[in-house]
Amino acid sequence: MPALKRMALDAARSRSLAASLLAALNVWICWRLFSVEYLDHFSSIEGAFVSIAGYVSRHWGNFSWWPLWHCGMPYEDTYVPLLHLAVALVATVGKISAAHAYHLVVAIAYSLGPVTLYLMAAHMGDRGSAFHGALFYSLFSPSALFMPEVARDVGGFWFSRRLQVLTVYGEGPHITAMTLLPLAILALACALHRRSGRALGFAAIALAAVFLTNVPGTMATGLAVFCWVAAQPSGKLRDAWMLAGAAAVLAYAIACYGIPPSSELTVLHNIGRMHEGFSAGLKVEPLLLAAVLAAIAVAGHLLSRTRLSALATFALLYFLLTASMVLTAKPNRFELLPQVGRLHLEMEMAFCLIAGAVVASLYRRTPRRLRLLFLFVLGAGVYLQTQNYRGRARHDIRAASLATRSEYASAHWADAHLAAERVYVSGSDSFWWNSFTDVPQLIGCCDQGQSLRILGGLPSLINPPTGPYHEILTKAYLQAFGAQAIVVSGPQSTDEYKDIKSPQRFDAFLPVLHRELGDTIYAVPQRNPSLAHVIHSGETIPATATPYEVYNYSLVIEDATRPPADFQWLGDSVARVRAALTPSDLVSVQIPWFSGWKAWVGGRRIPISADGLGLQVLHPSCQGLCDINLRWTGRPDAIPSAFVSLAALGFLGLLLVRNPSISLGRKPRTVREAPVAQLPAE
Repeated sequence: MPALKRMALDAARSRSLAASLLAALNVWICWRLFSVEYLDHFSSIEGAFVSIAGYVSRHWGNFSWWPLWHCGMPYEDTYVPLLHLAVALVATVGKISAAHAYHLVVAIAYSLGPVTLYLMAAHMGDRGSAFHGALFYSLFSPSALFMPEVARDVGGFWFSRRLQVLTVYGEGPHITAMTLLPLAILALACALHRRSGRALGFAAIALAAVFLTNVPGTMATGLAVFCWVAAQPSGKLRDAWMLAGAAAVLAYAIACYGIPPSSELTVLHNIGRMHEGFSAGLKVEPLLLAAVLAAIAVAGHLLSRTRLSALATFALLYFLLTASMVLTAKPNRFELLPQVGRLHLEMEMAFCLIAGAVVASLYRRTPRRLRLLFLFVLGAGVYLQTQNYRGRARHDIRAASLATRSEYASAHWADAHLAAERVYVSGSDSFWWNSFTDVPQLIGCCDQGQSLRILGGLPSLINPPTGPYHEILTKAYLQAFGAQAIVVSGPQSTDEYKDIKSPQRFDAFLPVLHRELGDTIYAVPQRNPSLAHVIHSGETIPATATPYEVYNYSLVIEDATRPPADFQWLGDSVARVRAALTPSDLVSVQIPWFSGWKAWVGGRRIPISADGLGLQVLHPSCQGLCDINLRWTGRPDAIPSAFVSLAALGFLGLLLVRNPSISLGRKPRTVREAPVAQLPAE
């Protein structure tokens, strides 16, 4: 037994050394990311992620209502929360900006990606194959070989796509989920081997962490779990399915409060509009995805009968599955899953594991007298690729000069002069707006959480150069949604997209508030900046919400003969409306209607309904000067979701503390152990 313990200790030391080397290599590549605040990539989506974390860090304890995007929305609809909460915590505890904290956290996630891949691979196969696979993953991006557009984008075959996606495109949540993915597979593999409640609990925690980090990462993890199950020998296949199912159910129960069913339904509701290729694929061949999965399952059954290791079988299945989806994806015409092209990074992960197994096998087969030469060639490749990757990192990790950016200048001016007024912002101005100010946007990010579907059509009205009729409608729609200003990027603006064409046309019908660095901020004429307006019965916008009806509504709320309604935020999710009313008057509030909004006059609860734009209509039945109190109480499933998560966490605690054995529906076969004296000496 001492010999076995010594072997186990040596193996643990070997794994620790390999993991440390991989982490150090990746830190050496991306070290600038640990200290940078704003990167010079303003076409990136990371501005939205910095906005979320920054707002949370300033509003701990009360951010259930998100006022900054889409005229306001439940916080759960912004983005899955785990990474942003972690960044907000780092920013708060470290007393650093949200942008700095974001880059610190994602730099750690990037550096640990090959480490977690190695740990998973070492458990499923030999350490040599695992280390070489993780080394390939650290220093090679095979998607450039298979996808010419990736090779062109990244600048050749020898640069890091993973780092480019993280820095240039801002996909921090996806990269973080990729770091967690191997931990989920590792935890499942350990649970299948140990068959203990504690192991099942860790598998559920790992899956829940992915669920709470990124949707494409969750999709990729689901495919990885499927391939892991398919790679099992027939004697373990049923148990693997049961274990994966139990862990997934417990994982979602743990994550339920962070991603409640109502939020999931919002995302599903927006899939067709956002992902035309996936919708088209369902129409063309709805059973094709099932056929692909069935083919992978059959391939797994056949490969499990060969002499391939569990690691090689899993890697081959995962590569075949991801490659079949990624390489056939045409975003506007055909996709097997929504945005499945983004999973080319997971395809790289699988390919690198295969390459690592091949290299390790070649090394073992190399005659001893030539192994030194083999290692020299491998070391030279590692050195050259490290230099390539570090050179590309210098290019991709460049600090921005905010003083030269119109995105910063416009937001900074609005922060000082527009207070809480709502602003229409587009392009990269929109991505970064709320990184620099809490002035709310009319639209903002992100489309998957949008509940006011009509907002998706506003850019097609505002952006193109059109005639006087559309100018009138542009002003009417902005007034109807309570926008007090619009930011328009001119030719000299640093806005990366410049969505609004012929920007000078706004000079003819909107007054200028401010011009700087090519951006112009125009005022949207309003009788008063309030988000509440007194209307009469029959003047609400009907469900059809035609442009004519929106225009009429804009005339109603701009009618100077109406008594004004004062709207004031009293907190992050509490507001007050004050107006002189008659019992037949209604109050239109330019905040989206959700059933979690409640209203009272005095101590009397009053009804709230939605108009054709999806905004609130209050029915106060009040005479004289009336105070109406509004409060966001959360969606109806908030309390049930919290109960499910608390119950799941309690059950998880029992699993971790008491560690019961699990049979997965069938008692495992007992194997009689050999006496200690008969164990081999090595």
